[in-house]
Amino acid sequence: MTLYAAPTPSRPWDQLLRNRFARLVRHCLGRIFYGGDSAQEDELDLGIGVALGLLALPGVLVSFFLIDKYGSLFQVILGIKDFDPYSASMPDEYFFIALSMVVTASIAIWKWDSLLPDRRDYANLAPLPIRNRTFFAANLLALTFLTAIMSLDVNAASMVAFPLVVTGSRSSFSYYAVFLAAHVTSLLLASLFSFLVVLAILGVLMSVLPYRVFRKSSLYVRLGIVTFLLAILSTSFAVPPILQKLSPLAHSPLRFLPPVWFVALNQSMLGRANPALASLRGVALAATGTALVVAIGAYAFSYRRAFIRSAEIMESLPAGGGVIAPRIFRLLDRLVFRTPFERASFRFTMKALARSDSQALVLGWFAGLGIVIASQTLFAALNARPHEINHVPAAAILSIPLTLGYFLITGLRCAFDVPVALRANWLFRVTVDPDTHQCAPLVRKIMFLFLLPALILICFPVYAHFRGGQLALIHTAMVGMMYLLLIEIFLMSFRKIPFTCSMPAFKSHSIATVVILIIGFFVFSTLTSTAEQWALEDPFRFVLFIPLVPAAAFAISRWRQGMIHLDKKIIFEDKLAPAIEVAMNLDFGR
Repeated sequence: MTLYAAPTPSRPWDQLLRNRFARLVRHCLGRIFYGGDSAQEDELDLGIGVALGLLALPGVLVSFFLIDKYGSLFQVILGIKDFDPYSASMPDEYFFIALSMVVTASIAIWKWDSLLPDRRDYANLAPLPIRNRTFFAANLLALTFLTAIMSLDVNAASMVAFPLVVTGSRSSFSYYAVFLAAHVTSLLLASLFSFLVVLAILGVLMSVLPYRVFRKSSLYVRLGIVTFLLAILSTSFAVPPILQKLSPLAHSPLRFLPPVWFVALNQSMLGRANPALASLRGVALAATGTALVVAIGAYAFSYRRAFIRSAEIMESLPAGGGVIAPRIFRLLDRLVFRTPFERASFRFTMKALARSDSQALVLGWFAGLGIVIASQTLFAALNARPHEINHVPAAAILSIPLTLGYFLITGLRCAFDVPVALRANWLFRVTVDPDTHQCAPLVRKIMFLFLLPALILICFPVYAHFRGGQLALIHTAMVGMMYLLLIEIFLMSFRKIPFTCSMPAFKSHSIATVVILIIGFFVFSTLTSTAEQWALEDPFRFVLFIPLVPAAAFAISRWRQGMIHLDKKIIFEDKLAPAIEVAMNLDFGR
Protein backbone atom coordinates (compact mmCIF):
# COMPACT_ATOMS: atom_id res chain seq x y z
CA MET A 1 0.00 0.00 0.00
CA THR A 2 1.47 3.28 -1.07
CA LEU A 3 0.70 6.48 0.80
CA TYR A 4 -0.18 9.49 -1.30
CA ALA A 5 2.54 12.14 -1.22
CA ALA A 6 1.78 15.73 -2.01
CA PRO A 7 3.67 16.91 -5.06
CA THR A 8 6.59 19.16 -4.34
CA PRO A 9 6.58 22.53 -6.05
CA SER A 10 8.46 22.39 -9.28
CA ARG A 11 7.93 25.81 -10.71
CA PRO A 12 10.43 28.51 -9.70
CA TRP A 13 7.61 30.80 -8.59
CA ASP A 14 6.24 28.19 -6.18
CA GLN A 15 9.69 27.55 -4.79
CA LEU A 16 10.22 31.25 -4.29
CA LEU A 17 6.95 31.64 -2.36
CA ARG A 18 7.95 28.79 -0.05
CA ASN A 19 11.26 30.44 0.71
CA ARG A 20 11.66 31.57 4.33
CA PHE A 21 12.42 35.17 3.43
CA ALA A 22 9.48 35.28 0.99
CA ARG A 23 7.18 34.08 3.75
CA LEU A 24 8.45 36.86 6.02
CA VAL A 25 7.73 39.41 3.30
CA ARG A 26 4.22 38.00 2.86
CA HIS A 27 3.70 38.18 6.64
CA CYS A 28 4.78 41.84 6.72
CA LEU A 29 2.54 42.67 3.77
CA GLY A 30 -0.42 41.02 5.48
CA ARG A 31 0.22 42.96 8.68
CA ILE A 32 0.45 46.27 6.81
CA PHE A 33 -2.67 45.62 4.71
CA TYR A 34 -4.88 44.11 7.40
CA GLY A 35 -3.48 45.67 10.55
CA GLY A 36 -1.31 44.49 13.36
CA ASP A 37 -1.80 43.96 17.03
CA SER A 38 -4.32 46.76 17.39
CA ALA A 39 -6.38 45.80 14.37
CA GLN A 40 -9.88 44.49 14.80
CA GLU A 41 -12.06 42.52 12.48
CA ASP A 42 -14.78 45.17 12.76
CA GLU A 43 -12.70 48.13 11.65
CA LEU A 44 -13.26 50.02 8.42
CA ASP A 45 -12.31 47.68 5.59
CA LEU A 46 -13.41 48.30 2.03
CA GLY A 47 -11.50 45.31 0.72
CA ILE A 48 -8.32 45.55 -1.32
CA GLY A 49 -10.10 45.48 -4.70
CA VAL A 50 -12.62 48.17 -3.75
CA ALA A 51 -9.92 50.34 -2.14
CA LEU A 52 -7.66 50.16 -5.19
CA GLY A 53 -10.61 50.96 -7.45
CA LEU A 54 -11.60 54.01 -5.42
CA LEU A 55 -8.01 55.26 -5.37
CA ALA A 56 -7.80 55.10 -9.16
CA LEU A 57 -11.22 56.73 -9.71
CA PRO A 58 -10.19 60.45 -9.38
CA GLY A 59 -7.62 60.14 -12.16
CA VAL A 60 -10.21 58.68 -14.52
CA LEU A 61 -12.83 61.32 -13.77
CA VAL A 62 -10.48 64.31 -13.99
CA SER A 63 -8.95 63.07 -17.25
CA PHE A 64 -12.42 62.59 -18.73
CA PHE A 65 -13.51 66.13 -17.83
CA LEU A 66 -10.39 67.59 -19.50
CA ILE A 67 -11.22 66.22 -22.96
CA ASP A 68 -12.91 69.45 -24.06
CA LYS A 69 -9.98 71.58 -22.95
CA TYR A 70 -7.45 69.83 -25.17
CA GLY A 71 -9.74 68.75 -28.00
CA SER A 72 -9.26 70.37 -31.40
CA LEU A 73 -12.99 71.13 -31.66
CA PHE A 74 -12.84 73.18 -28.46
CA GLN A 75 -9.90 75.17 -29.83
CA VAL A 76 -11.69 75.87 -33.10
CA ILE A 77 -14.84 77.08 -31.32
CA LEU A 78 -12.85 79.48 -29.15
CA GLY A 79 -10.68 80.58 -32.04
CA ILE A 80 -7.44 79.49 -30.34
CA LYS A 81 -4.43 79.38 -32.64
CA ASP A 82 -0.98 77.93 -31.96
CA PHE A 83 -2.31 75.94 -29.02
CA ASP A 84 0.56 74.40 -27.04
CA PRO A 85 -0.65 71.36 -25.07
CA TYR A 86 2.59 71.13 -23.08
CA SER A 87 2.25 74.63 -21.65
CA ALA A 88 -1.53 74.39 -21.22
CA SER A 89 -1.18 71.19 -19.21
CA MET A 90 0.82 72.78 -16.38
CA PRO A 91 -2.16 73.64 -14.10
CA ASP A 92 -3.65 70.17 -14.59
CA GLU A 93 -0.25 68.58 -14.03
CA TYR A 94 0.01 70.45 -10.74
CA PHE A 95 -3.37 69.04 -9.67
CA PHE A 96 -2.41 65.45 -10.55
CA ILE A 97 0.86 65.80 -8.66
CA ALA A 98 -0.84 67.27 -5.59
CA LEU A 99 -3.54 64.57 -5.70
CA SER A 100 -0.92 61.84 -6.02
CA MET A 101 1.02 63.16 -3.03
CA VAL A 102 -2.06 63.56 -0.87
CA VAL A 103 -3.48 60.09 -1.59
CA THR A 104 -0.16 58.26 -1.18
CA ALA A 105 0.68 60.05 2.07
CA SER A 106 -2.84 59.41 3.33
CA ILE A 107 -2.33 55.68 2.83
CA ALA A 108 0.83 55.84 4.92
CA ILE A 109 -1.06 57.73 7.64
CA TRP A 110 -3.90 55.20 7.51
CA LYS A 111 -1.41 52.34 7.99
CA TRP A 112 0.72 54.27 10.49
CA ASP A 113 0.39 51.73 13.30
CA SER A 114 1.12 48.80 10.96
CA LEU A 115 4.43 50.12 9.62
CA LEU A 116 6.35 49.02 12.73
CA PRO A 117 6.37 45.61 14.48
CA ASP A 118 4.07 45.03 17.45
CA ARG A 119 3.74 42.57 20.31
CA ARG A 120 2.20 39.92 18.06
CA ASP A 121 5.23 40.06 15.75
CA TYR A 122 7.58 39.71 18.69
CA ALA A 123 5.66 36.80 20.20
CA ASN A 124 5.51 34.90 16.88
CA LEU A 125 8.87 35.72 15.30
CA ALA A 126 11.37 36.38 18.08
CA PRO A 127 11.65 32.69 19.15
CA LEU A 128 12.48 31.66 15.55
CA PRO A 129 16.14 31.25 14.52
CA ILE A 130 16.04 34.32 12.31
CA ARG A 131 18.24 37.37 12.73
CA ASN A 132 16.76 40.78 13.43
CA ARG A 133 18.24 42.26 10.27
CA THR A 134 16.34 39.64 8.26
CA PHE A 135 13.10 40.85 9.86
CA PHE A 136 14.03 44.41 8.98
CA ALA A 137 14.90 43.56 5.37
CA ALA A 138 11.62 41.69 4.91
CA ASN A 139 9.56 44.54 6.35
CA LEU A 140 11.46 47.13 4.30
CA LEU A 141 10.85 45.12 1.13
CA ALA A 142 7.16 44.84 2.01
CA LEU A 143 7.00 48.63 2.47
CA THR A 144 8.71 49.13 -0.89
CA PHE A 145 6.20 46.81 -2.53
CA LEU A 146 3.31 48.64 -0.85
CA THR A 147 4.64 52.02 -1.98
CA ALA A 148 5.02 50.80 -5.57
CA ILE A 149 1.54 49.26 -5.68
CA MET A 150 -0.18 52.31 -4.23
CA SER A 151 1.77 54.77 -6.37
CA LEU A 152 0.99 52.86 -9.55
CA ASP A 153 -2.66 52.42 -8.59
CA VAL A 154 -3.24 56.08 -7.67
CA ASN A 155 -1.60 57.26 -10.89
CA ALA A 156 -2.44 54.39 -13.26
CA ALA A 157 -5.50 56.01 -14.81
CA SER A 158 -3.96 59.45 -15.17
CA MET A 159 -0.67 58.01 -16.51
CA VAL A 160 -2.58 56.45 -19.39
CA ALA A 161 -5.57 58.71 -19.91
CA PHE A 162 -4.14 62.18 -19.27
CA PRO A 163 -1.30 62.00 -21.84
CA LEU A 164 -3.77 60.70 -24.43
CA VAL A 165 -6.15 63.56 -23.68
CA VAL A 166 -3.43 66.23 -23.81
CA THR A 167 -1.71 65.03 -26.99
CA GLY A 168 -4.83 63.76 -28.76
CA SER A 169 -4.81 66.65 -31.22
CA ARG A 170 -1.24 65.82 -32.34
CA SER A 171 -0.49 62.96 -34.70
CA SER A 172 3.16 62.52 -33.73
CA PHE A 173 3.90 59.54 -31.44
CA SER A 174 7.12 61.16 -30.21
CA TYR A 175 5.10 64.12 -28.99
CA TYR A 176 3.00 61.72 -26.91
CA ALA A 177 6.05 59.74 -25.72
CA VAL A 178 7.84 62.81 -24.40
CA PHE A 179 4.78 63.96 -22.47
CA LEU A 180 4.17 60.45 -21.14
CA ALA A 181 7.74 60.15 -19.85
CA ALA A 182 7.62 63.55 -18.10
CA HIS A 183 4.17 62.87 -16.64
CA VAL A 184 5.00 59.40 -15.30
CA THR A 185 8.34 60.50 -13.84
CA SER A 186 6.91 63.49 -11.97
CA LEU A 187 3.89 61.57 -10.64
CA LEU A 188 5.82 58.55 -9.38
CA LEU A 189 8.53 60.68 -7.78
CA ALA A 190 5.88 62.82 -6.08
CA SER A 191 4.14 59.73 -4.69
CA LEU A 192 7.42 58.24 -3.52
CA PHE A 193 8.45 61.51 -1.87
CA SER A 194 5.19 61.89 0.07
CA PHE A 195 5.28 58.29 1.33
CA LEU A 196 8.93 58.62 2.38
CA VAL A 197 8.25 61.85 4.24
CA VAL A 198 5.51 60.22 6.34
CA LEU A 199 7.76 57.22 6.96
CA ALA A 200 10.62 59.53 7.96
CA ILE A 201 8.40 61.43 10.39
CA LEU A 202 7.27 58.15 11.94
CA GLY A 203 10.85 56.91 12.26
CA VAL A 204 12.21 60.14 13.71
CA LEU A 205 9.42 60.45 16.28
CA MET A 206 9.77 56.81 17.29
CA SER A 207 13.55 57.21 17.61
CA VAL A 208 13.73 60.40 19.68
CA LEU A 209 10.58 60.30 21.81
CA PRO A 210 9.85 58.06 24.79
CA TYR A 211 7.25 55.46 23.93
CA ARG A 212 4.51 56.98 26.11
CA VAL A 213 5.08 60.42 24.61
CA PHE A 214 5.14 58.94 21.10
CA ARG A 215 1.81 57.17 21.63
CA LYS A 216 0.16 60.32 23.00
CA SER A 217 1.50 62.63 20.30
CA SER A 218 1.04 60.21 17.39
CA LEU A 219 -2.60 61.11 16.77
CA TYR A 220 -1.97 64.87 16.83
CA VAL A 221 0.96 64.53 14.46
CA ARG A 222 -1.18 62.61 11.98
CA LEU A 223 -3.99 65.14 12.21
CA GLY A 224 -1.47 67.89 11.52
CA ILE A 225 -0.15 66.02 8.47
CA VAL A 226 -3.72 65.50 7.21
CA THR A 227 -4.45 69.23 7.51
CA PHE A 228 -1.24 70.06 5.66
CA LEU A 229 -2.10 67.59 2.90
CA LEU A 230 -5.54 69.09 2.42
CA ALA A 231 -3.98 72.55 2.29
CA ILE A 232 -1.60 71.35 -0.44
CA LEU A 233 -4.49 69.95 -2.47
CA SER A 234 -6.38 73.23 -2.13
CA THR A 235 -3.44 75.13 -3.69
CA SER A 236 -4.23 73.44 -7.00
CA PHE A 237 -6.68 76.23 -7.80
CA ALA A 238 -4.50 79.23 -6.92
CA VAL A 239 -0.82 78.36 -7.36
CA PRO A 240 -0.55 77.36 -11.09
CA PRO A 241 -1.73 80.75 -12.45
CA ILE A 242 0.80 82.46 -10.17
CA LEU A 243 3.63 80.20 -11.35
CA GLN A 244 2.94 81.12 -14.96
CA LYS A 245 3.47 84.82 -14.21
CA LEU A 246 6.24 84.85 -11.62
CA SER A 247 9.85 85.74 -12.16
CA PRO A 248 12.46 83.45 -10.49
CA LEU A 249 11.20 82.14 -7.15
CA ALA A 250 14.22 83.19 -5.09
CA HIS A 251 12.09 85.27 -2.70
CA SER A 252 8.68 83.67 -3.17
CA PRO A 253 7.18 81.40 -0.48
CA LEU A 254 5.87 79.16 -3.28
CA ARG A 255 9.33 77.63 -3.58
CA PHE A 256 8.64 75.71 -0.35
CA LEU A 257 5.60 73.87 -1.77
CA PRO A 258 6.54 70.28 -2.71
CA PRO A 259 4.15 70.09 -5.73
CA VAL A 260 5.97 73.09 -7.23
CA TRP A 261 9.23 71.11 -7.27
CA PHE A 262 7.75 68.25 -9.26
CA VAL A 263 5.90 70.58 -11.62
CA ALA A 264 9.25 72.27 -12.25
CA LEU A 265 10.78 68.87 -13.06
CA ASN A 266 7.86 68.04 -15.37
CA GLN A 267 8.00 71.32 -17.27
CA SER A 268 11.78 71.11 -17.58
CA MET A 269 11.53 67.64 -19.14
CA LEU A 270 8.97 69.07 -21.60
CA GLY A 271 11.15 72.10 -22.36
CA ARG A 272 8.46 74.54 -21.21
CA ALA A 273 9.86 75.67 -17.86
CA ASN A 274 9.89 79.43 -17.33
CA PRO A 275 12.73 80.97 -15.28
CA ALA A 276 10.74 80.57 -12.08
CA LEU A 277 10.38 76.83 -12.56
CA ALA A 278 13.78 76.27 -14.13
CA SER A 279 15.42 77.39 -10.89
CA LEU A 280 13.67 74.54 -9.01
CA ARG A 281 14.02 71.66 -11.48
CA GLY A 282 16.67 69.90 -9.39
CA VAL A 283 14.91 70.30 -6.06
CA ALA A 284 12.50 67.41 -6.71
CA LEU A 285 15.31 64.89 -7.18
CA ALA A 286 17.31 66.25 -4.24
CA ALA A 287 14.26 66.25 -1.95
CA THR A 288 13.31 62.69 -2.90
CA GLY A 289 16.87 61.46 -2.33
CA THR A 290 17.07 63.21 1.03
CA ALA A 291 13.71 61.80 2.11
CA LEU A 292 14.87 58.32 1.09
CA VAL A 293 18.07 58.51 3.16
CA VAL A 294 16.34 59.98 6.22
CA ALA A 295 13.43 57.53 5.99
CA ILE A 296 15.63 54.44 5.74
CA GLY A 297 17.96 55.60 8.53
CA ALA A 298 15.22 56.63 10.95
CA TYR A 299 13.10 53.61 10.08
CA ALA A 300 16.01 51.21 10.68
CA PHE A 301 16.74 52.66 14.11
CA SER A 302 13.08 52.88 15.15
CA TYR A 303 12.40 49.36 13.83
CA ARG A 304 15.16 47.88 15.99
CA ARG A 305 13.99 49.85 18.99
CA ALA A 306 10.33 48.88 18.50
CA PHE A 307 11.10 45.19 17.96
CA ILE A 308 13.41 44.88 20.95
CA ARG A 309 11.00 46.66 23.30
CA SER A 310 7.85 44.92 22.04
CA ALA A 311 7.92 42.50 24.96
CA GLU A 312 8.14 45.32 27.50
CA ILE A 313 5.79 48.01 26.22
CA MET A 314 2.01 48.02 26.10
CA GLU A 315 0.18 48.97 22.94
CA SER A 316 -2.41 51.05 24.77
CA LEU A 317 -1.66 53.55 27.45
CA PRO A 318 -3.47 53.64 30.77
CA ALA A 319 -6.45 55.89 30.98
CA GLY A 320 -4.82 58.28 33.35
CA GLY A 321 -6.51 60.93 35.32
CA GLY A 322 -6.93 64.65 35.24
CA VAL A 323 -8.34 67.59 37.10
CA ILE A 324 -10.07 69.61 34.38
CA ALA A 325 -11.97 66.83 32.57
CA PRO A 326 -13.90 65.54 35.65
CA ARG A 327 -15.01 69.08 36.48
CA ILE A 328 -16.24 69.64 32.94
CA PHE A 329 -18.11 66.34 33.04
CA ARG A 330 -19.80 67.27 36.35
CA LEU A 331 -20.81 70.69 35.00
CA LEU A 332 -22.30 69.16 31.85
CA ASP A 333 -24.13 66.57 33.98
CA ARG A 334 -25.97 69.40 35.71
CA LEU A 335 -26.69 71.48 32.62
CA VAL A 336 -27.04 69.11 29.65
CA PHE A 337 -26.95 65.38 30.37
CA ARG A 338 -29.67 64.55 32.88
CA THR A 339 -30.12 60.75 32.68
CA PRO A 340 -27.58 58.07 33.70
CA PHE A 341 -27.63 56.73 30.13
CA GLU A 342 -26.65 60.12 28.68
CA ARG A 343 -23.95 60.74 31.28
CA ALA A 344 -22.28 57.36 30.84
CA SER A 345 -22.57 57.42 27.04
CA PHE A 346 -21.17 60.96 26.84
CA ARG A 347 -18.10 60.01 28.86
CA PHE A 348 -17.58 56.91 26.75
CA THR A 349 -17.93 58.93 23.52
CA MET A 350 -15.49 61.66 24.48
CA LYS A 351 -12.86 59.24 25.77
CA ALA A 352 -13.19 57.12 22.64
CA LEU A 353 -12.63 60.17 20.43
CA ALA A 354 -9.60 61.18 22.50
CA ARG A 355 -7.93 57.75 22.52
CA SER A 356 -8.99 55.93 19.36
CA ASP A 357 -7.00 56.76 16.25
CA SER A 358 -9.50 55.63 13.61
CA GLN A 359 -12.39 57.70 14.95
CA ALA A 360 -10.26 60.79 15.55
CA LEU A 361 -8.72 60.57 12.07
CA VAL A 362 -12.15 60.36 10.44
CA LEU A 363 -13.24 63.46 12.33
CA GLY A 364 -9.92 65.17 11.58
CA TRP A 365 -10.23 64.49 7.85
CA PHE A 366 -13.66 66.10 7.65
CA ALA A 367 -12.74 69.02 9.90
CA GLY A 368 -9.52 69.67 7.97
CA LEU A 369 -11.36 69.52 4.65
CA GLY A 370 -13.89 72.02 5.98
CA ILE A 371 -11.13 74.39 7.08
CA VAL A 372 -9.43 74.19 3.69
CA ILE A 373 -12.64 74.81 1.70
CA ALA A 374 -13.66 77.65 4.01
CA SER A 375 -10.23 79.23 3.65
CA GLN A 376 -10.39 78.98 -0.12
CA THR A 377 -13.87 80.53 -0.14
CA LEU A 378 -12.78 83.37 2.12
CA PHE A 379 -9.66 84.00 0.03
CA ALA A 380 -11.64 84.14 -3.21
CA ALA A 381 -14.33 86.37 -1.68
CA LEU A 382 -11.82 88.88 -0.33
CA ASN A 383 -9.95 89.07 -3.62
CA ALA A 384 -13.14 89.45 -5.66
CA ARG A 385 -14.39 92.35 -3.53
CA PRO A 386 -18.06 91.93 -4.55
CA HIS A 387 -20.46 94.82 -4.54
CA GLU A 388 -22.36 95.00 -1.26
CA ILE A 389 -25.90 96.31 -0.91
CA ASN A 390 -26.75 98.12 2.34
CA HIS A 391 -23.45 96.83 3.80
CA VAL A 392 -24.69 93.23 3.64
CA PRO A 393 -21.77 90.75 3.37
CA ALA A 394 -21.40 88.65 0.26
CA ALA A 395 -22.90 85.19 0.27
CA ALA A 396 -19.42 83.65 0.27
CA ILE A 397 -18.56 85.50 3.50
CA LEU A 398 -21.80 84.32 5.11
CA SER A 399 -21.13 80.73 4.07
CA ILE A 400 -17.90 80.32 6.09
CA PRO A 401 -19.46 79.10 9.38
CA LEU A 402 -21.96 77.00 7.43
CA THR A 403 -19.11 75.24 5.61
CA LEU A 404 -17.19 74.57 8.81
CA GLY A 405 -20.29 73.31 10.59
CA TYR A 406 -21.33 71.05 7.73
CA PHE A 407 -18.03 69.19 7.66
CA LEU A 408 -17.80 68.99 11.45
CA ILE A 409 -21.31 67.52 11.74
CA THR A 410 -20.66 65.12 8.85
CA GLY A 411 -17.36 64.07 10.40
CA LEU A 412 -18.96 63.38 13.77
CA ARG A 413 -21.77 61.39 12.17
CA CYS A 414 -19.32 59.26 10.18
CA ALA A 415 -16.96 58.81 13.15
CA PHE A 416 -19.83 57.54 15.33
CA ASP A 417 -20.29 54.66 12.86
CA VAL A 418 -16.72 53.40 13.35
CA PRO A 419 -16.77 50.91 16.26
CA VAL A 420 -14.30 50.75 19.14
CA ALA A 421 -13.64 47.21 20.41
CA LEU A 422 -16.86 45.82 18.95
CA ARG A 423 -16.49 42.57 20.88
CA ALA A 424 -16.81 44.53 24.11
CA ASN A 425 -20.25 45.96 23.29
CA TRP A 426 -21.81 43.07 25.25
CA LEU A 427 -21.78 45.43 28.23
CA PHE A 428 -24.10 47.83 26.41
CA ARG A 429 -26.29 44.96 25.22
CA VAL A 430 -26.75 43.76 28.81
CA THR A 431 -27.23 47.09 30.59
CA VAL A 432 -29.10 49.25 28.03
CA ASP A 433 -32.82 48.86 27.37
CA PRO A 434 -33.14 48.25 23.60
CA ASP A 435 -36.47 50.10 23.56
CA THR A 436 -35.00 53.33 24.86
CA HIS A 437 -35.17 56.29 22.48
CA GLN A 438 -32.30 58.28 23.96
CA CYS A 439 -29.67 57.65 21.27
CA ALA A 440 -30.68 60.47 18.92
CA PRO A 441 -31.12 63.06 21.77
CA LEU A 442 -27.70 62.03 23.13
CA VAL A 443 -25.92 62.47 19.81
CA ARG A 444 -27.81 65.71 19.14
CA LYS A 445 -26.47 67.16 22.39
CA ILE A 446 -22.93 65.94 21.72
CA MET A 447 -22.88 67.45 18.23
CA PHE A 448 -24.19 70.79 19.39
CA LEU A 449 -21.64 70.85 22.20
CA PHE A 450 -18.94 70.70 19.53
CA LEU A 451 -20.59 73.55 17.60
CA LEU A 452 -21.65 75.87 20.42
CA PRO A 453 -18.14 77.14 21.32
CA ALA A 454 -17.52 78.02 17.67
CA LEU A 455 -20.79 79.97 17.52
CA ILE A 456 -20.20 81.89 20.75
CA LEU A 457 -16.43 82.36 20.70
CA ILE A 458 -15.75 82.69 16.95
CA CYS A 459 -18.79 83.32 14.76
CA PHE A 460 -20.51 86.05 16.76
CA PRO A 461 -17.36 88.02 17.82
CA VAL A 462 -15.82 87.97 14.32
CA TYR A 463 -18.97 89.12 12.50
CA ALA A 464 -19.71 91.65 15.26
CA HIS A 465 -16.23 93.15 14.88
CA PHE A 466 -16.45 93.53 11.10
CA ARG A 467 -20.21 93.96 10.50
CA GLY A 468 -21.76 95.16 13.73
CA GLY A 469 -23.57 93.47 16.57
CA GLN A 470 -27.05 93.38 15.00
CA LEU A 471 -25.99 91.58 11.84
CA ALA A 472 -23.73 89.27 13.85
CA LEU A 473 -26.63 88.31 16.14
CA ILE A 474 -28.96 87.60 13.19
CA HIS A 475 -26.33 85.61 11.33
CA THR A 476 -25.31 83.59 14.39
CA ALA A 477 -28.96 82.72 15.07
CA MET A 478 -29.44 81.66 11.45
CA VAL A 479 -26.31 79.51 11.51
CA GLY A 480 -27.40 77.91 14.78
CA MET A 481 -30.81 77.04 13.38
CA MET A 482 -29.26 75.54 10.25
CA TYR A 483 -26.91 73.49 12.43
CA LEU A 484 -29.86 72.09 14.35
CA LEU A 485 -31.74 71.33 11.15
CA LEU A 486 -28.75 69.52 9.64
CA ILE A 487 -28.27 67.51 12.84
CA GLU A 488 -31.94 66.48 12.74
CA ILE A 489 -31.56 65.35 9.13
CA PHE A 490 -28.50 63.23 9.94
CA LEU A 491 -30.26 61.68 12.95
CA MET A 492 -33.56 60.87 11.25
CA SER A 493 -33.04 57.11 11.61
CA PHE A 494 -30.18 57.08 14.10
CA ARG A 495 -30.53 54.40 16.78
CA LYS A 496 -27.02 53.54 17.90
CA ILE A 497 -24.80 54.28 20.85
CA PRO A 498 -21.71 55.90 19.29
CA PHE A 499 -18.82 53.53 18.57
CA THR A 500 -20.71 50.37 19.70
CA CYS A 501 -22.32 49.22 16.43
CA SER A 502 -20.77 47.38 13.51
CA MET A 503 -19.85 49.33 10.40
CA PRO A 504 -22.76 49.94 8.00
CA ALA A 505 -22.71 47.93 4.79
CA PHE A 506 -22.06 50.83 2.44
CA LYS A 507 -19.78 49.11 -0.09
CA SER A 508 -22.44 48.90 -2.79
CA HIS A 509 -23.56 52.52 -2.62
CA SER A 510 -20.54 54.41 -1.27
CA ILE A 511 -20.22 56.52 -4.44
CA ALA A 512 -23.89 57.49 -4.25
CA THR A 513 -23.39 58.49 -0.61
CA VAL A 514 -20.47 60.73 -1.58
CA VAL A 515 -22.54 62.37 -4.32
CA ILE A 516 -25.39 63.03 -1.88
CA LEU A 517 -22.99 64.58 0.63
CA ILE A 518 -21.53 66.85 -2.06
CA ILE A 519 -24.98 67.99 -3.16
CA GLY A 520 -25.97 68.47 0.46
CA PHE A 521 -22.94 70.67 1.03
CA PHE A 522 -23.84 73.02 -1.81
CA VAL A 523 -27.46 73.20 -0.66
CA PHE A 524 -26.53 73.76 2.98
CA SER A 525 -23.67 76.21 2.46
CA THR A 526 -24.07 77.96 -0.89
CA LEU A 527 -27.86 78.02 -1.26
CA THR A 528 -28.48 78.93 2.39
CA SER A 529 -25.94 81.77 2.41
CA THR A 530 -27.35 83.15 -0.85
CA ALA A 531 -30.88 83.08 0.57
CA GLU A 532 -29.66 84.72 3.78
CA GLN A 533 -27.96 87.52 1.84
CA TRP A 534 -31.17 88.06 -0.11
CA ALA A 535 -33.13 88.27 3.16
CA LEU A 536 -30.63 90.62 4.84
CA GLU A 537 -30.96 93.11 1.99
CA ASP A 538 -34.58 93.62 3.02
CA PRO A 539 -35.56 92.58 6.59
CA PHE A 540 -39.19 92.00 5.53
CA ARG A 541 -38.00 89.02 3.46
CA PHE A 542 -37.22 87.13 6.66
CA VAL A 543 -40.97 86.68 7.03
CA LEU A 544 -40.75 84.24 4.11
CA PHE A 545 -37.35 82.77 4.96
CA ILE A 546 -37.39 82.01 8.69
CA PRO A 547 -40.50 79.75 8.87
CA LEU A 548 -38.86 77.25 6.49
CA VAL A 549 -36.52 75.92 9.19
CA PRO A 550 -39.22 75.20 11.82
CA ALA A 551 -41.40 73.67 9.12
CA ALA A 552 -38.62 71.31 8.07
CA ALA A 553 -37.96 70.36 11.71
CA PHE A 554 -41.67 69.68 12.24
CA ALA A 555 -41.76 67.46 9.14
CA ILE A 556 -38.81 65.43 10.45
CA SER A 557 -40.50 65.07 13.83
CA ARG A 558 -43.69 63.81 12.23
CA TRP A 559 -41.69 61.36 10.12
CA ARG A 560 -40.08 59.94 13.26
CA GLN A 561 -43.44 59.52 14.93
CA GLY A 562 -44.62 57.47 11.98
CA MET A 563 -41.76 54.98 12.25
CA ILE A 564 -42.64 51.45 13.33
CA HIS A 565 -41.42 50.13 16.67
CA LEU A 566 -38.82 47.85 15.03
CA ASP A 567 -37.06 50.84 13.45
CA LYS A 568 -36.72 52.62 16.80
CA LYS A 569 -34.91 49.92 18.79
CA ILE A 570 -31.20 50.28 19.52
CA ILE A 571 -29.04 48.22 17.18
CA PHE A 572 -25.53 46.82 17.67
CA GLU A 573 -25.19 45.21 14.24
CA ASP A 574 -25.88 47.40 11.24
CA LYS A 575 -27.17 44.66 8.93
CA LEU A 576 -30.31 44.44 6.88
CA ALA A 577 -32.85 42.06 8.38
CA PRO A 578 -34.22 39.27 6.16
CA ALA A 579 -37.43 40.15 4.32
CA ILE A 580 -39.40 37.37 6.07
CA GLU A 581 -38.35 38.62 9.50
CA VAL A 582 -39.33 42.19 8.67
CA ALA A 583 -42.73 41.06 7.37
CA MET A 584 -43.40 39.01 10.51
CA ASN A 585 -42.49 41.94 12.75
CA LEU A 586 -44.78 44.19 10.78
CA ASP A 587 -47.63 41.70 11.12
CA PHE A 588 -47.12 41.32 14.87
CA GLY A 589 -46.82 45.09 15.19
CA ARG A 590 -50.38 45.42 13.90
